Amino acid sequence: MKIIRRLIDKYKLIICISIIACLIIHLPLITKNIFSADILLNTGYYQGYAWEISLGRFGLYIIGIIKNFLVMKELETIISIIILTASLILILDLFKIKSKSLQIIGTLIAISSPIVSATLLFHYCSLAYFLAFFCSTIAIYLFAKTKHFLFKFIIPILLIAFSLSCYQAYLSLPITFLLIYFIIKLLTKEFTLKEGFTSLIIIIGGVGVYYILMKLSLFIFNIDLSTYQNANTFGLNNLLSLKDGLINSYQVFYDFYFTDTITTNSNLLLIFLNIFIFIILFISLILEIVRRNLKPKDIILLSICILILPIAINVITLIMPSTNIQLLMSTSYLLIFFLICYLVQNNKVLKIATIIVFALLIRGYVIEDNATYQTLSLTYQKTYQIAADINEKIKEYGFDKQIMIAGNLSNNSYYNASFKTELINISKLNYGFISNYSLFWNEYSNMKNGWSRFMELFFGTPLNFVDNKTYQEILNSKEYNTMESYPDKESIKVINDILVIKF
Repeated sequence: MKIIRRLIDKYKLIICISIIACLIIHLPLITKNIFSADILLNTGYYQGYAWEISLGRFGLYIIGIIKNFLVMKELETIISIIILTASLILILDLFKIKSKSLQIIGTLIAISSPIVSATLLFHYCSLAYFLAFFCSTIAIYLFAKTKHFLFKFIIPILLIAFSLSCYQAYLSLPITFLLIYFIIKLLTKEFTLKEGFTSLIIIIGGVGVYYILMKLSLFIFNIDLSTYQNANTFGLNNLLSLKDGLINSYQVFYDFYFTDTITTNSNLLLIFLNIFIFIILFISLILEIVRRNLKPKDIILLSICILILPIAINVITLIMPSTNIQLLMSTSYLLIFFLICYLVQNNKVLKIATIIVFALLIRGYVIEDNATYQTLSLTYQKTYQIAADINEKIKEYGFDKQIMIAGNLSNNSYYNASFKTELINISKLNYGFISNYSLFWNEYSNMKNGWSRFMELFFGTPLNFVDNKTYQEILNSKEYNTMESYPDKESIKVINDILVIKF
Protein backbone atom coordinates (compact mmCIF):
# COMPACT_ATOMS: atom_id res chain seq x y z
CA MET A 1 0.00 0.00 0.00
CA LYS A 2 2.91 2.35 0.72
CA ILE A 3 4.16 1.85 -2.85
CA ILE A 4 0.70 2.61 -4.28
CA ARG A 5 0.38 5.77 -2.16
CA ARG A 6 3.87 6.84 -3.20
CA LEU A 7 3.13 6.37 -6.89
CA ILE A 8 -0.21 8.20 -6.68
CA ASP A 9 1.38 11.11 -4.82
CA LYS A 10 4.36 11.25 -7.18
CA TYR A 11 2.35 11.03 -10.41
CA LYS A 12 -1.00 12.60 -9.45
CA LEU A 13 -0.68 15.25 -12.19
CA ILE A 14 0.07 12.59 -14.83
CA ILE A 15 -2.86 10.49 -13.61
CA CYS A 16 -5.27 13.43 -14.02
CA ILE A 17 -3.88 14.40 -17.43
CA SER A 18 -3.97 10.82 -18.71
CA ILE A 19 -7.56 10.06 -17.67
CA ILE A 20 -8.98 13.43 -18.78
CA ALA A 21 -7.11 13.52 -22.11
CA CYS A 22 -7.98 9.89 -22.86
CA LEU A 23 -11.68 10.53 -22.22
CA ILE A 24 -11.63 13.64 -24.45
CA ILE A 25 -9.73 12.00 -27.34
CA HIS A 26 -11.76 8.78 -27.31
CA LEU A 27 -15.12 10.27 -26.25
CA PRO A 28 -16.86 9.18 -29.51
CA LEU A 29 -16.41 5.55 -28.43
CA ILE A 30 -18.77 6.29 -25.53
CA THR A 31 -21.20 8.73 -27.17
CA LYS A 32 -21.64 7.30 -30.69
CA ASN A 33 -22.73 4.04 -32.29
CA ILE A 34 -19.36 2.79 -33.53
CA PHE A 35 -19.17 -0.80 -34.73
CA SER A 36 -17.21 -3.21 -36.86
CA ALA A 37 -18.35 -6.68 -37.90
CA ASP A 38 -16.79 -8.26 -34.79
CA ILE A 39 -18.00 -5.53 -32.45
CA LEU A 40 -21.56 -5.77 -33.77
CA LEU A 41 -21.68 -9.53 -33.21
CA ASN A 42 -20.37 -9.19 -29.66
CA THR A 43 -22.08 -6.07 -28.36
CA GLY A 44 -24.47 -6.08 -25.41
CA TYR A 45 -23.95 -9.72 -24.45
CA TYR A 46 -20.82 -11.61 -25.47
CA GLN A 47 -21.32 -15.30 -26.20
CA GLY A 48 -18.14 -16.08 -28.14
CA TYR A 49 -16.09 -17.58 -25.33
CA ALA A 50 -15.96 -21.08 -26.83
CA TRP A 51 -14.27 -19.48 -29.83
CA GLU A 52 -11.85 -17.56 -27.57
CA ILE A 53 -11.01 -20.69 -25.57
CA SER A 54 -10.30 -22.57 -28.83
CA LEU A 55 -7.77 -19.81 -29.58
CA GLY A 56 -6.13 -20.31 -26.19
CA ARG A 57 -7.60 -17.10 -24.73
CA PHE A 58 -9.27 -18.62 -21.68
CA GLY A 59 -8.48 -15.44 -19.73
CA LEU A 60 -11.26 -13.69 -21.65
CA TYR A 61 -13.67 -16.27 -20.27
CA ILE A 62 -12.49 -15.48 -16.72
CA ILE A 63 -13.13 -11.76 -17.31
CA GLY A 64 -16.48 -12.72 -18.86
CA ILE A 65 -17.52 -14.53 -15.67
CA ILE A 66 -16.62 -11.44 -13.62
CA LYS A 67 -18.81 -9.31 -15.94
CA ASN A 68 -21.54 -11.98 -16.05
CA PHE A 69 -20.88 -11.97 -19.82
CA LEU A 70 -22.44 -8.52 -20.23
CA VAL A 71 -20.75 -5.95 -22.48
CA MET A 72 -21.03 -2.58 -20.73
CA LYS A 73 -19.42 -0.31 -23.32
CA GLU A 74 -19.31 2.97 -21.39
CA LEU A 75 -18.25 1.46 -18.06
CA GLU A 76 -15.67 -0.88 -19.57
CA THR A 77 -14.15 1.93 -21.65
CA ILE A 78 -13.71 4.14 -18.57
CA ILE A 79 -12.25 1.30 -16.48
CA SER A 80 -9.92 0.43 -19.38
CA ILE A 81 -8.67 4.02 -19.44
CA ILE A 82 -7.97 3.91 -15.69
CA ILE A 83 -6.09 0.60 -16.03
CA LEU A 84 -4.09 2.01 -18.96
CA THR A 85 -3.17 5.04 -16.86
CA ALA A 86 -1.98 2.80 -14.01
CA SER A 87 0.20 0.91 -16.49
CA LEU A 88 1.74 4.11 -17.86
CA ILE A 89 2.58 5.30 -14.34
CA LEU A 90 4.46 2.06 -13.68
CA ILE A 91 6.33 2.46 -16.98
CA LEU A 92 7.38 6.03 -16.12
CA ASP A 93 8.63 4.86 -12.74
CA LEU A 94 10.35 1.72 -14.02
CA PHE A 95 12.12 3.58 -16.85
CA LYS A 96 13.21 6.40 -14.49
CA ILE A 97 11.71 9.23 -16.52
CA LYS A 98 12.07 12.18 -14.15
CA SER A 99 11.37 15.17 -16.42
CA LYS A 100 7.78 16.32 -15.84
CA SER A 101 7.41 17.61 -19.43
CA LEU A 102 8.60 14.29 -20.84
CA GLN A 103 6.30 12.40 -18.49
CA ILE A 104 3.36 14.42 -19.82
CA ILE A 105 4.27 14.23 -23.52
CA GLY A 106 5.13 10.52 -23.24
CA THR A 107 1.79 9.76 -21.61
CA LEU A 108 -0.15 11.83 -24.17
CA ILE A 109 1.50 10.17 -27.17
CA ALA A 110 0.74 6.72 -25.75
CA ILE A 111 -2.94 7.38 -25.01
CA SER A 112 -3.53 9.05 -28.39
CA SER A 113 -1.82 6.26 -30.34
CA PRO A 114 -3.91 4.30 -32.87
CA ILE A 115 -2.85 1.20 -30.90
CA VAL A 116 -4.78 2.39 -27.86
CA SER A 117 -7.65 3.62 -30.03
CA ALA A 118 -7.98 0.27 -31.80
CA THR A 119 -7.89 -1.62 -28.51
CA LEU A 120 -10.58 0.60 -26.93
CA LEU A 121 -12.63 0.20 -30.10
CA PHE A 122 -13.18 -3.51 -29.36
CA HIS A 123 -15.11 -2.67 -26.22
CA TYR A 124 -16.29 -6.25 -25.63
CA CYS A 125 -12.70 -7.32 -24.85
CA SER A 126 -10.83 -4.02 -24.30
CA LEU A 127 -11.05 -4.38 -20.52
CA ALA A 128 -9.36 -7.79 -20.68
CA TYR A 129 -6.69 -6.51 -23.08
CA PHE A 130 -5.78 -3.51 -20.93
CA LEU A 131 -5.81 -5.70 -17.84
CA ALA A 132 -3.38 -8.02 -19.65
CA PHE A 133 -1.22 -5.00 -20.49
CA PHE A 134 -1.27 -3.99 -16.83
CA CYS A 135 -0.39 -7.52 -15.70
CA SER A 136 2.66 -7.63 -17.98
CA THR A 137 3.73 -4.19 -16.76
CA ILE A 138 3.40 -4.96 -13.07
CA ALA A 139 5.10 -8.35 -13.56
CA ILE A 140 8.31 -6.69 -14.78
CA TYR A 141 7.92 -3.86 -12.27
CA LEU A 142 7.82 -6.36 -9.40
CA PHE A 143 10.78 -8.29 -10.83
CA ALA A 144 12.81 -5.07 -11.06
CA LYS A 145 11.77 -3.47 -7.78
CA THR A 146 11.47 -6.31 -5.25
CA LYS A 147 13.76 -8.97 -3.78
CA HIS A 148 11.24 -11.25 -2.07
CA PHE A 149 11.05 -14.56 -3.99
CA LEU A 150 7.24 -14.56 -4.09
CA PHE A 151 6.97 -11.06 -5.56
CA LYS A 152 10.06 -11.30 -7.76
CA PHE A 153 9.29 -14.64 -9.41
CA ILE A 154 6.06 -16.45 -8.51
CA ILE A 155 3.60 -13.56 -8.87
CA PRO A 156 5.24 -12.21 -12.09
CA ILE A 157 5.07 -15.71 -13.62
CA LEU A 158 1.35 -15.95 -12.84
CA LEU A 159 0.72 -12.41 -14.11
CA ILE A 160 2.47 -13.14 -17.41
CA ALA A 161 0.50 -16.38 -17.78
CA PHE A 162 -2.77 -14.48 -17.27
CA SER A 163 -1.68 -11.80 -19.75
CA LEU A 164 -1.03 -14.48 -22.39
CA SER A 165 -4.39 -16.09 -21.61
CA CYS A 166 -6.07 -12.88 -22.76
CA TYR A 167 -3.94 -12.42 -25.89
CA GLN A 168 -0.89 -14.50 -26.82
CA ALA A 169 0.55 -11.63 -28.84
CA TYR A 170 1.14 -9.86 -25.51
CA LEU A 171 4.14 -12.15 -24.95
CA SER A 172 6.07 -9.29 -26.55
CA LEU A 173 5.21 -6.99 -23.64
CA PRO A 174 7.23 -8.55 -20.79
CA ILE A 175 10.10 -9.33 -23.16
CA THR A 176 10.22 -5.77 -24.50
CA PHE A 177 9.82 -4.34 -20.99
CA LEU A 178 12.81 -6.36 -19.82
CA LEU A 179 14.90 -5.45 -22.85
CA ILE A 180 14.37 -1.70 -22.42
CA TYR A 181 14.86 -2.04 -18.65
CA PHE A 182 18.22 -3.71 -19.32
CA ILE A 183 19.16 -1.01 -21.85
CA ILE A 184 18.64 1.56 -19.09
CA LYS A 185 20.58 -0.60 -16.60
CA LEU A 186 23.48 -0.89 -19.07
CA LEU A 187 23.57 2.90 -19.47
CA THR A 188 23.60 3.39 -15.70
CA LYS A 189 26.24 0.64 -15.30
CA GLU A 190 23.93 -1.38 -13.06
CA PHE A 191 23.33 -4.35 -15.36
CA THR A 192 24.53 -7.81 -14.39
CA LEU A 193 24.46 -10.96 -16.50
CA LYS A 194 23.02 -12.77 -13.51
CA GLU A 195 19.95 -10.51 -13.54
CA GLY A 196 19.65 -10.96 -17.31
CA PHE A 197 19.63 -14.74 -17.08
CA THR A 198 17.42 -14.68 -13.99
CA SER A 199 14.80 -12.69 -15.89
CA LEU A 200 14.42 -15.60 -18.29
CA ILE A 201 12.86 -17.56 -15.44
CA ILE A 202 9.75 -15.39 -15.34
CA ILE A 203 9.38 -15.37 -19.14
CA ILE A 204 9.83 -19.12 -19.56
CA GLY A 205 7.84 -19.78 -16.40
CA GLY A 206 4.99 -17.54 -17.54
CA VAL A 207 4.82 -19.23 -20.94
CA GLY A 208 5.01 -22.67 -19.31
CA VAL A 209 2.20 -21.98 -16.83
CA TYR A 210 0.09 -20.46 -19.62
CA TYR A 211 0.63 -23.51 -21.85
CA ILE A 212 -0.41 -25.92 -19.09
CA LEU A 213 -3.51 -23.85 -18.22
CA MET A 214 -4.41 -23.53 -21.92
CA LYS A 215 -4.32 -27.32 -22.37
CA LEU A 216 -6.35 -27.71 -19.17
CA SER A 217 -8.99 -25.24 -20.37
CA LEU A 218 -9.31 -27.08 -23.70
CA PHE A 219 -9.75 -30.36 -21.81
CA ILE A 220 -12.34 -28.95 -19.35
CA PHE A 221 -14.46 -27.41 -22.12
CA ASN A 222 -13.83 -30.32 -24.53
CA ILE A 223 -12.71 -27.92 -27.27
CA ASP A 224 -9.97 -28.41 -29.87
CA LEU A 225 -7.39 -25.72 -30.49
CA SER A 226 -8.53 -23.59 -33.42
CA THR A 227 -6.77 -23.58 -36.78
CA TYR A 228 -7.51 -19.85 -37.11
CA GLN A 229 -4.26 -17.88 -37.71
CA ASN A 230 -2.54 -21.28 -37.27
CA ALA A 231 -3.13 -21.15 -33.51
CA ASN A 232 -2.98 -24.95 -33.40
CA THR A 233 0.62 -24.92 -34.66
CA PHE A 234 1.82 -23.09 -31.54
CA GLY A 235 4.82 -25.04 -30.26
CA LEU A 236 8.27 -26.41 -30.98
CA ASN A 237 7.67 -27.07 -34.67
CA ASN A 238 7.58 -23.35 -35.40
CA LEU A 239 11.19 -23.02 -34.22
CA LEU A 240 12.15 -24.85 -37.43
CA SER A 241 11.17 -21.72 -39.36
CA LEU A 242 13.08 -19.44 -36.98
CA LYS A 243 15.05 -17.80 -39.78
CA ASP A 244 11.88 -16.71 -41.60
CA GLY A 245 10.42 -15.42 -38.34
CA LEU A 246 13.52 -13.33 -37.59
CA ILE A 247 13.48 -11.74 -41.03
CA ASN A 248 9.75 -11.17 -40.77
CA SER A 249 10.08 -9.42 -37.39
CA TYR A 250 12.39 -6.80 -38.91
CA GLN A 251 10.09 -6.43 -41.92
CA VAL A 252 7.09 -5.88 -39.62
CA PHE A 253 9.08 -3.33 -37.59
CA TYR A 254 9.84 -1.43 -40.80
CA ASP A 255 6.22 -1.70 -41.98
CA PHE A 256 4.87 -0.36 -38.69
CA TYR A 257 6.76 2.92 -39.02
CA PHE A 258 7.29 3.44 -42.74
CA THR A 259 4.42 1.83 -44.70
CA ASP A 260 0.62 1.71 -44.53
CA THR A 261 0.53 -2.05 -43.91
CA ILE A 262 -0.33 -1.93 -40.20
CA THR A 263 -1.37 1.69 -39.68
CA THR A 264 -1.67 4.58 -42.13
CA ASN A 265 1.65 6.45 -42.01
CA SER A 266 1.21 8.31 -45.29
CA ASN A 267 -1.19 10.72 -43.53
CA LEU A 268 -0.11 13.99 -41.95
CA LEU A 269 3.63 13.50 -42.58
CA LEU A 270 3.74 10.67 -40.02
CA ILE A 271 6.46 8.79 -41.93
CA PHE A 272 8.77 11.82 -41.70
CA LEU A 273 7.98 12.23 -38.01
CA ASN A 274 8.83 8.55 -37.48
CA ILE A 275 12.16 9.14 -39.23
CA PHE A 276 12.87 12.00 -36.82
CA ILE A 277 11.99 9.69 -33.90
CA PHE A 278 14.72 7.25 -34.91
CA ILE A 279 17.23 10.02 -35.57
CA ILE A 280 16.62 11.31 -32.04
CA LEU A 281 16.78 7.76 -30.65
CA PHE A 282 20.18 6.96 -32.14
CA ILE A 283 21.75 10.37 -31.50
CA SER A 284 20.61 10.36 -27.88
CA LEU A 285 21.83 6.77 -27.45
CA ILE A 286 25.30 7.62 -28.78
CA LEU A 287 25.51 10.73 -26.61
CA GLU A 288 24.50 8.75 -23.53
CA ILE A 289 27.19 6.15 -24.27
CA VAL A 290 29.81 8.89 -24.56
CA ARG A 291 28.53 10.84 -21.53
CA ARG A 292 28.57 7.78 -19.29
CA ASN A 293 31.89 6.52 -20.68
CA LEU A 294 30.69 2.93 -21.09
CA LYS A 295 33.15 0.05 -21.31
CA PRO A 296 33.46 -1.84 -24.63
CA LYS A 297 31.74 -4.88 -23.06
CA ASP A 298 28.71 -2.78 -22.09
CA ILE A 299 28.60 -1.12 -25.52
CA ILE A 300 28.50 -4.54 -27.18
CA LEU A 301 25.69 -5.72 -24.88
CA LEU A 302 23.83 -2.46 -25.46
CA SER A 303 24.17 -2.85 -29.24
CA ILE A 304 22.82 -6.40 -29.04
CA CYS A 305 19.81 -5.20 -27.02
CA ILE A 306 19.05 -2.50 -29.60
CA LEU A 307 19.44 -4.94 -32.50
CA ILE A 308 17.04 -7.49 -31.01
CA LEU A 309 14.44 -4.89 -30.00
CA PRO A 310 12.38 -5.44 -33.21
CA ILE A 311 12.46 -9.18 -32.54
CA ALA A 312 11.23 -8.69 -28.97
CA ILE A 313 8.41 -6.40 -30.09
CA ASN A 314 7.30 -8.84 -32.80
CA VAL A 315 8.19 -12.08 -31.00
CA ILE A 316 4.82 -13.60 -31.99
CA THR A 317 6.19 -13.83 -35.56
CA LEU A 318 8.79 -16.31 -34.28
CA ILE A 319 6.19 -18.49 -32.58
CA MET A 320 3.60 -18.20 -35.35
CA PRO A 321 5.46 -17.12 -38.52
CA SER A 322 2.30 -16.90 -40.64
CA THR A 323 0.69 -14.38 -38.24
CA ASN A 324 -0.16 -11.01 -39.75
CA ILE A 325 0.64 -8.31 -37.20
CA GLN A 326 -2.08 -5.68 -36.79
CA LEU A 327 -2.77 -2.81 -34.40
CA LEU A 328 -4.22 -4.95 -31.59
CA MET A 329 -0.97 -6.92 -31.51
CA SER A 330 1.31 -3.87 -31.56
CA THR A 331 1.07 -2.68 -27.94
CA SER A 332 4.82 -3.15 -27.32
CA TYR A 333 5.56 -0.39 -29.83
CA LEU A 334 4.30 2.10 -27.24
CA LEU A 335 7.38 1.38 -25.12
CA ILE A 336 9.70 2.92 -27.74
CA PHE A 337 8.31 6.36 -26.86
CA PHE A 338 9.27 5.92 -23.21
CA LEU A 339 12.76 4.68 -24.10
CA ILE A 340 13.29 7.90 -26.05
CA CYS A 341 11.96 9.97 -23.13
CA TYR A 342 14.54 8.37 -20.86
CA LEU A 343 17.42 8.87 -23.32
CA VAL A 344 16.81 12.58 -24.01
CA GLN A 345 16.02 13.83 -20.52
CA ASN A 346 19.63 14.87 -19.83
CA ASN A 347 20.10 16.79 -23.11
CA LYS A 348 18.19 20.08 -23.41
CA VAL A 349 18.33 20.30 -27.23
CA LEU A 350 17.22 16.70 -27.80
CA LYS A 351 14.57 17.07 -25.12
CA ILE A 352 13.04 20.08 -26.89
CA ALA A 353 13.29 18.30 -30.27
CA THR A 354 11.54 15.25 -28.80
CA ILE A 355 8.72 17.34 -27.34
CA ILE A 356 8.18 19.06 -30.71
CA VAL A 357 8.17 15.79 -32.71
CA PHE A 358 5.95 14.05 -30.16
CA ALA A 359 3.52 17.00 -30.16
CA LEU A 360 3.23 16.76 -33.97
CA LEU A 361 2.71 13.01 -33.70
CA ILE A 362 0.00 13.52 -31.08
CA ARG A 363 -1.75 15.94 -33.44
CA GLY A 364 -1.60 13.32 -36.21
CA TYR A 365 -2.79 10.52 -33.93
CA VAL A 366 -5.74 12.51 -32.58
CA ILE A 367 -6.83 13.37 -36.13
CA GLU A 368 -6.47 9.73 -37.25
CA ASP A 369 -8.35 8.42 -34.22
CA ASN A 370 -11.28 10.75 -34.70
CA ALA A 371 -11.34 10.31 -38.47
CA THR A 372 -11.61 6.57 -37.78
CA TYR A 373 -14.46 7.12 -35.34
CA GLN A 374 -16.28 9.37 -37.83
CA THR A 375 -15.80 6.85 -40.64
CA LEU A 376 -17.22 4.05 -38.52
CA SER A 377 -20.07 6.29 -37.35
CA LEU A 378 -20.96 7.09 -40.97
CA THR A 379 -20.77 3.38 -41.79
CA TYR A 380 -23.35 2.76 -39.05
CA GLN A 381 -25.59 5.57 -40.34
CA LYS A 382 -25.49 4.22 -43.90
CA THR A 383 -26.27 0.72 -42.67
CA TYR A 384 -29.10 2.00 -40.47
CA GLN A 385 -30.71 3.79 -43.45
CA ILE A 386 -30.71 0.61 -45.54
CA ALA A 387 -31.83 -1.54 -42.59
CA ALA A 388 -34.78 0.80 -42.02
CA ASP A 389 -35.86 0.24 -45.63
CA ILE A 390 -35.52 -3.54 -45.20
CA ASN A 391 -37.55 -3.37 -42.01
CA GLU A 392 -40.42 -1.69 -43.88
CA LYS A 393 -40.31 -4.42 -46.54
CA ILE A 394 -40.44 -7.09 -43.84
CA LYS A 395 -43.51 -5.40 -42.35
CA GLU A 396 -45.10 -5.32 -45.81
CA TYR A 397 -44.49 -9.00 -46.52
CA GLY A 398 -45.05 -10.22 -42.95
CA PHE A 399 -42.74 -11.01 -40.06
CA ASP A 400 -43.42 -14.75 -40.35
CA LYS A 401 -41.56 -15.09 -43.66
CA GLN A 402 -38.10 -16.58 -43.85
CA ILE A 403 -35.41 -14.14 -44.93
CA MET A 404 -32.43 -14.47 -47.24
CA ILE A 405 -29.90 -11.66 -47.63
CA ALA A 406 -27.43 -12.21 -50.46
CA GLY A 407 -24.29 -10.24 -51.16
CA ASN A 408 -22.31 -7.86 -49.00
CA LEU A 409 -23.00 -4.17 -48.53
CA SER A 410 -19.36 -3.33 -49.25
CA ASN A 411 -19.97 -4.48 -52.87
CA ASN A 412 -23.23 -2.55 -53.26
CA SER A 413 -23.04 0.53 -55.49
CA TYR A 414 -25.78 2.41 -53.59
CA TYR A 415 -24.08 1.79 -50.25
CA ASN A 416 -20.72 2.92 -51.63
CA ALA A 417 -22.26 6.05 -53.20
CA SER A 418 -24.13 7.28 -50.14
CA PHE A 419 -22.25 9.86 -48.04
CA LYS A 420 -19.59 9.61 -50.72
CA THR A 421 -18.03 13.04 -50.31
CA GLU A 422 -17.92 12.91 -46.53
CA LEU A 423 -16.45 9.41 -46.46
CA ILE A 424 -13.77 10.19 -49.03
CA ASN A 425 -12.63 13.27 -47.14
CA ILE A 426 -12.70 11.63 -43.71
CA SER A 427 -11.51 8.12 -44.56
CA LYS A 428 -8.34 9.54 -46.13
CA LEU A 429 -7.31 10.58 -42.63
CA ASN A 430 -8.14 7.48 -40.57
CA TYR A 431 -5.56 4.93 -39.46
CA GLY A 432 -7.05 2.12 -41.53
CA PHE A 433 -7.41 -1.25 -39.78
CA ILE A 434 -11.18 -2.05 -39.65
CA SER A 435 -12.46 1.42 -40.52
CA ASN A 436 -13.11 0.96 -44.24
CA TYR A 437 -15.25 -2.18 -44.17
CA SER A 438 -18.98 -2.79 -43.87
CA LEU A 439 -20.56 -4.10 -40.68
CA PHE A 440 -21.08 -7.61 -42.04
CA TRP A 441 -18.75 -10.45 -42.96
CA ASN A 442 -18.96 -12.04 -46.41
CA GLU A 443 -19.26 -15.59 -45.05
CA TYR A 444 -22.97 -16.48 -44.87
CA SER A 445 -23.33 -17.65 -41.26
CA ASN A 446 -21.50 -14.61 -39.86
CA MET A 447 -23.29 -12.29 -42.29
CA LYS A 448 -26.73 -13.49 -41.22
CA ASN A 449 -25.69 -13.31 -37.54
CA GLY A 450 -24.60 -9.71 -38.12
CA TRP A 451 -27.87 -8.73 -39.80
CA SER A 452 -29.89 -10.50 -37.10
CA ARG A 453 -28.00 -8.61 -34.40
CA PHE A 454 -28.38 -5.27 -36.15
CA MET A 455 -32.14 -5.64 -36.77
CA GLU A 456 -32.80 -6.82 -33.20
CA LEU A 457 -30.68 -4.07 -31.61
CA PHE A 458 -31.97 -1.09 -33.56
CA PHE A 459 -35.44 -2.12 -34.81
CA GLY A 460 -36.56 -4.87 -32.47
CA THR A 461 -37.18 -7.03 -35.53
CA PRO A 462 -36.21 -10.71 -35.28
CA LEU A 463 -35.05 -12.29 -38.55
CA ASN A 464 -35.69 -15.92 -39.47
CA PHE A 465 -32.92 -16.77 -41.94
CA VAL A 466 -32.99 -19.71 -44.34
CA ASP A 467 -30.47 -22.52 -43.84
CA ASN A 468 -27.30 -22.88 -45.94
CA LYS A 469 -28.79 -25.50 -48.25
CA THR A 470 -31.80 -23.34 -49.16
CA TYR A 471 -29.50 -20.33 -49.48
CA GLN A 472 -27.39 -22.12 -52.11
CA GLU A 473 -30.45 -23.38 -53.98
CA ILE A 474 -31.87 -19.88 -54.31
CA LEU A 475 -28.48 -18.46 -55.34
CA ASN A 476 -28.49 -20.92 -58.25
CA SER A 477 -32.12 -20.24 -59.24
CA LYS A 478 -33.21 -18.36 -62.34
CA GLU A 479 -35.43 -16.03 -60.30
CA TYR A 480 -32.51 -14.89 -58.19
CA ASN A 481 -30.17 -14.34 -61.14
CA THR A 482 -32.72 -12.06 -62.86
CA MET A 483 -33.01 -9.85 -59.75
CA GLU A 484 -31.44 -6.39 -59.67
CA SER A 485 -29.28 -5.14 -56.79
CA TYR A 486 -30.51 -2.91 -53.97
CA PRO A 487 -32.07 -0.29 -54.07
CA ASP A 488 -33.76 -1.27 -57.33
CA LYS A 489 -37.41 -2.29 -56.83
CA GLU A 490 -36.53 -5.75 -58.21
CA SER A 491 -33.87 -6.22 -55.52
CA ILE A 492 -36.39 -7.43 -52.90
CA LYS A 493 -38.89 -10.12 -53.79
CA VAL A 494 -40.38 -13.43 -52.69
CA ILE A 495 -38.88 -16.62 -54.12
CA ASN A 496 -40.36 -19.96 -52.99
CA ASP A 497 -42.15 -18.16 -50.16
CA ILE A 498 -38.82 -16.68 -48.95
CA LEU A 499 -38.18 -12.94 -48.80
CA VAL A 500 -34.94 -12.46 -50.74
CA ILE A 501 -32.91 -9.25 -50.52
CA LYS A 502 -30.08 -8.89 -52.99
CA PHE A 503 -27.16 -6.50 -52.44
